[in-house]
Amino acid sequence: MEKKTEYLKSMIWIAAPIAAQNLVNFGVNMMDTLMLGQLGELPLAASSLANQVFFIVTLAVYGIGGGANVLVAQYWGRRDAESIDTVLAYTYRTAMAFALLMAAAALFCPGQIMRLFTGDRAVIGQGMRYLRIVSVSYLFYTGTTITTCLLRAVGDVRIAMKLSLLSLCVNTGLNYLLIFGKCGMPRMGIAGAATATLCARTVEFCALMWYINKQESRLHIRLGKLRTVKPGFASLYFKVCIPVTANELFWALGEAVIAMILGRMGREVVSANSIYAVVSELSGVTMSGMNAAAGVVVGQAIGRGEKSALTQIKRQFQGAAVAVGALAASIMLVCRGFLIDLYQVSDVTKQYASEMMLVGAAVEFFRSIQCMNLMGILRGAGDVRFAMWNDLLFLWLFTIPLGFMAGLVWKLPVLAVYTVLKLDQMLKVFTSGWRLGGTAWMKDLTGDRE
Repeated sequence: MEKKTEYLKSMIWIAAPIAAQNLVNFGVNMMDTLMLGQLGELPLAASSLANQVFFIVTLAVYGIGGGANVLVAQYWGRRDAESIDTVLAYTYRTAMAFALLMAAAALFCPGQIMRLFTGDRAVIGQGMRYLRIVSVSYLFYTGTTITTCLLRAVGDVRIAMKLSLLSLCVNTGLNYLLIFGKCGMPRMGIAGAATATLCARTVEFCALMWYINKQESRLHIRLGKLRTVKPGFASLYFKVCIPVTANELFWALGEAVIAMILGRMGREVVSANSIYAVVSELSGVTMSGMNAAAGVVVGQAIGRGEKSALTQIKRQFQGAAVAVGALAASIMLVCRGFLIDLYQVSDVTKQYASEMMLVGAAVEFFRSIQCMNLMGILRGAGDVRFAMWNDLLFLWLFTIPLGFMAGLVWKLPVLAVYTVLKLDQMLKVFTSGWRLGGTAWMKDLTGDRE
C-alpha cells in the first residue's frame, strides 16, 4: 500500500508545479486576448488567426519534446546517463530545425499564411504585422520548451513554473505599455502585442540559460553534448519521437483547419472562438499538468522494471482524471457569463461565445479522461503509435469532414457546428479505455536498444 501511495504522491508532486506553470501561461494568453479585445474585434480576430502558426509550432515542439520525454523518463528510471545525453542531442537538433523553418515562413510569407485562414483584408493586414514581429520568438520559445520538457522527465519541474511567471510579468507589462501607448511609449496596437511577446520569450530563454549554466544538476546540459551521435540510436529515437511529433503536429494542423472553417463563418465566430479558447485553457490547466506528470511516473516505473504496478497506477490516475473533468466542466459553466462580459465585443459575438462554452462544458469531462488515457498513461508507457492513430483518425476522418459540411455546406447554426467539432472527445474515451483494458500498452522502449 505504501508503494501504491508513493506513485500517487509522485504524480501530485510533479503535477502541481506543471499545473501552476500552465496557469501562468494561461494568464499570459488571457492578458493578450483581454488587452487586444479592448481595441475591438479586428485585432482580436487577427491575432487569433495569426497565432495558429504559433499553435502549430507549440504542438510540434511539444511533440518532439514529448517523445524525448518518454525516452528520458525510462532511461532515468534505469539511471542511464549516456543514453540520455544522446536523446538530448537528437531532440535539440530536430526541434530547432523545425522552429527555424516556421519562423522563416512567418517572417517572409505572412500574407500567404493569413489568406489561408480568412478572406477579410483588414484581418489579413493586421495579422501580417503581428506575424512579422513575433516570428523570431519561435526560436526562443523552442529552446525554452524543449529544455523544460527534458528537465520534467527527470523530476525538475519548478524552474519551468518560475520562467512562466517571469514571462507573465514581462509580457503583461509590455503589453500595457505598447498596445495602449502608456508612459510615453508609442501606441502600437497589435504590433505592440507582438513586440511584448518577443521580448518576453527572449527574457525567458536567457533566464533559463543562466539556470542551466549555474544551477541545473541532473541532466548537465552543455552545448558540446548536442553534437553527440551514436550508431543505431537514431532508429529508436525516431521510432518514439515521430509518432508523438506527428500526433501533435497533425492534431495542430487539424485544429488550424477547424480555425479555417470557423474563419469562413464570419469575424464574430472567430472572435467568439478566441474567447472560448481562453476559458477552455483555464479549465484544462490542472488536467494537462496531471497528464504530463502521469507520463513521467509511468515512464520511470517502466524504466525501473515495475510493470506489475501499472494496473494500480492506471486506476488511480483515471480516477483523478474523472474528478478533474467534473470540476473543469463546472468551472466553465459557472464562469462563462462573467468572462464573456470582460470583452468589448458585439452581442452576436457574446451569444456565439456563450453557446461554444455550453458545448465545451459538456465536453470537458470526456476530454479529461481521454487525455489522461492517451497523453498521460499510454504515451508514458511507450504506446505512442496507438495514441497517435486514435487521436488522428477521429480528427481527420470524423471531426474535420463533418465540421466542414456542417459549417460551410449545410450552413448549420454555430451551436450545431461546434457540437460536431467536439464529439470526438467523447468517442476517444471508449477506444483508449479499451486499449488500457489489456497489457499490450506496457512497452519498455529502453530495452529496444542493442
